[in-house]
Formats: sequence, C-alpha cells, structure tokens
Amino acid sequence: MNRIIFYPIALCGALLLAAACGDSDSPKLNTPKGSKANPLTAPVNPHKSPEALARKFHESLSANDAIQMMHLSMLGAPTNAWMEFTGKMYQHSSQLVAKNLADLQSAKPRDQRTEAEQTRIFNLMAQRRQMDIAYTNNLKRLTVELPNMREKFLQRGFLDVVLQFKNAGLDPADLSVSRVDTSTLTDKYQGIDMRGGPVTVWFAKGTTPLDITLTLVIAKVSDHGWVFVQDPKVNIPAIQGPVPEPGP
Repeated sequence: MNRIIFYPIALCGALLLAAACGDSDSPKLNTPKGSKANPLTAPVNPHKSPEALARKFHESLSANDAIQMMHLSMLGAPTNAWMEFTGKMYQHSSQLVAKNLADLQSAKPRDQRTEAEQTRIFNLMAQRRQMDIAYTNNLKRLTVELPNMREKFLQRGFLDVVLQFKNAGLDPADLSVSRVDTSTLTDKYQGIDMRGGPVTVWFAKGTTPLDITLTLVIAKVSDHGWVFVQDPKVNIPAIQGPVPEPGP
C-alpha cells in the first residue's frame, strides 16, 4: 500500500510535498450510484470526532467508495491542514537533530573525539541541511507529487484495505461498527502539539460481536478535524491452542 505518512524525517518529506496545495486540487466526495441524500437528515461531518471518522471510513469501505475514503485521510485535507501538520513535524524533527548534535558537540572537545564520534557529528549536520533543503524545495514538486499520491491511493491503497478484510473472510458491507476505542489518543502525537494516535474500531456481524478489529492512526488538524494519517490495519487475533498437524 502506498504510504500516506512515513516516520520520522521521511514523514516530513512526504507531507511537505503538499504543504502549499490549494483546496481546488482536492477531489470531491463521490456519491455511490443509487444512493440519495435524505433532505430531512443533516449530513454528519466525518471529521468532527474519531467515532464519526471511523464510521464514515467503514461506510466508504462498504460502499466501495475509494474517493470518499481518500477524502477522510490527509491526502484529502485542505491547505492549512497540510501546512500545520507538515510544519510541526518539520520543527519537531529539526529540534531533535539539533539537540543530538549539541549533545555530541558539548560532550568532548573536537581534538578528543574518536573518528566515529566526529563522523556522527558530520552526519547530523548533513542531515539537518538535507531537512532544511527538503522543507523548501519539495514545495516546488507539489503539483506533480500530491496528485500522484492521490492516484496511487485510488489505484492501490484502497484495494489493499479491502483485501485485508477479504483475507480475513469478511465483507465490510456485512459488518457494523460496534464501538470505537479512543483510549490511546494523546495530546502529543509524534511528539508535537497535536491530538492524535491509534484508535481501535470494533465490529459486529448482525448481533454477533467480532474479535477482528481495525486500527486507524488519526490526528486532529486545525480548521478541518480528524483524518487518518497511516495505512489502516486489520487485526486478526492469533489462533489459541495447539497448532493442527499438517495434512499428508
């Protein structure tokens, strides 16, 4: 599956590609054929809460609506959301590199450092320069990179999510979301001042609860709301008891 987000410095690079993207480039939500909006029911904003996002994610999966699912991720977020997320991740990563560099430089005078220690310092200096260059230059590739990232998700990323359910012997359209566990969310997602983290989505088939779950790593971005920021993962519990003998 194409990665929506990478860690930690590669994350910055991937996100920086879209930092200056205008909303006009964002794909519009796709209404599945045959569906009609109920004029008496106000549409639910899928970005207002982790629970709403999880339920809309399942809805898009059940409706085989790749565009709608993409719109629930950072790939469909507006300009200010990209800029906030990207800027914070860049600043955090840059500060980590700067601290490591300062610690190494203050530990020993240069004439007392081993060759390996000095090499490590040079590598951190080069890494910091590369990050600064990426933060500036990758914006120039935006008009090509972000549409490519979206196209890859539509062609392959969405299918990978579907196949995870199929490989577990499940049809998403036969399932309902029974609950969404948000207990692992933090106010310091990836070390930055942003609410986020993994949530666990539990399903039921009819009235039967399932022990197969979905992990969505999500974040709350300003003026937009909750989006998922990593590849969704279906969790299948390990088989308990002795492993059956292989057949002849």
